Amino acid sequence: MLRSLLFFLPLTAGAASFTLESAVSHALRHHPDLAAARCAIAEARGRLAQSGRLPNPEAEANLQPNLNGREFSAELGLVQRFPLTQRLALERAASQAQVAAAIAEVQAAEQRLAAAVRSAAVKLLSLDASQALKERLAANSSQLAAAARQTAAQGEGSSLEAAQFELEAQQLSLDLLQLQSARADLVGSTRPLLGLPPSASLSFTGNLAVLPQPQPASPNLPARPDYQAALARLEAARQESALARAQRWSDAGVGLSAKLDRAEDAPDGLRTEGLIGLKFTLPLPLWQQNQGRIQETAAAADRAAKELAALDAAVRAEAAAALDIMEAARRVLAQLSAQLLPKAAQLEAQFLAHLQSGQPGAQRSDLLRAREKHLALEQAEIDARLSYHLALIRYQAALAR
Repeated sequence: MLRSLLFFLPLTAGAASFTLESAVSHALRHHPDLAAARCAIAEARGRLAQSGRLPNPEAEANLQPNLNGREFSAELGLVQRFPLTQRLALERAASQAQVAAAIAEVQAAEQRLAAAVRSAAVKLLSLDASQALKERLAANSSQLAAAARQTAAQGEGSSLEAAQFELEAQQLSLDLLQLQSARADLVGSTRPLLGLPPSASLSFTGNLAVLPQPQPASPNLPARPDYQAALARLEAARQESALARAQRWSDAGVGLSAKLDRAEDAPDGLRTEGLIGLKFTLPLPLWQQNQGRIQETAAAADRAAKELAALDAAVRAEAAAALDIMEAARRVLAQLSAQLLPKAAQLEAQFLAHLQSGQPGAQRSDLLRAREKHLALEQAEIDARLSYHLALIRYQAALAR
């Protein structure tokens, strides 16, 4: 929805200028932490490729020579261990859920980054609007101060009025310095989001136009990456819990053996015999029943379920709060545009006209107070637009739009 508000300007030499959406696209491509987070997907896929596999077979050899003669016994065997439970299937299911969680977590990180970039952009646009407002008023104050000094020099006015206008111009200059400091701080925190070097200047183009109030809607939780990640973590925790229970039984072993015996058999002499046998080992869960791991994974599954429920409640509360903030900002803006700003502009124009026409009783201090009121109302409008757009970003994120 905000895309239509901002218009792209090409990058100038030594400066980075973005629209809202071009900034988001640039951040998603160049943010270093996001690039590192994507490696978690490859890690999870590597674990998936390793999971659910049988252990390697074991080769056995046994040689027993008789030190007092020519007799000996030699045996070769091959043993393959198999799980007695569904351990391998559960391992693979848990790894698949972890891959899904890793993908969703990266997507959630992308969503958070996009919201952070959009929020930084509207804050910078708001600061630029405040700076332009104060620059305009500072220039106006300087002109009025010069006119008041000229009038006082001609003996037709008070030097105190000129001092008042000069003080106002100086105060506005101080306000501009504070705005520049705040802008430098915000630009410094926004550059890393966009993957820009510290020396790059940064600006955003567009304006903070107010859009129609969105209709209340329930958050589309299944479309939110963080919700998908929480669901995948819950599934992985459940599979891990089932796996821990399955691991109470260790793997059984099945194997083949071939044995060669050479022994002295009086009166026939040396005699060689060959034997082939089957081997089978069955673990007995007497001392180790994996109880600690079972308790741990059960608690982790319970925690994942509670985190999912908490996320559901938090998202719904976030959407409702953002909608209320937008509605409040729209009411403030409606009152400002319909009543307060026109009245303030009219009063300021009337006081200025009275001064310029030399009407009796016209005081420059009255013009000064009227302009202060007008400045405060115009700043309130900028603040309300900022509040509206920040809430809109939160609302769109909550609704997974």
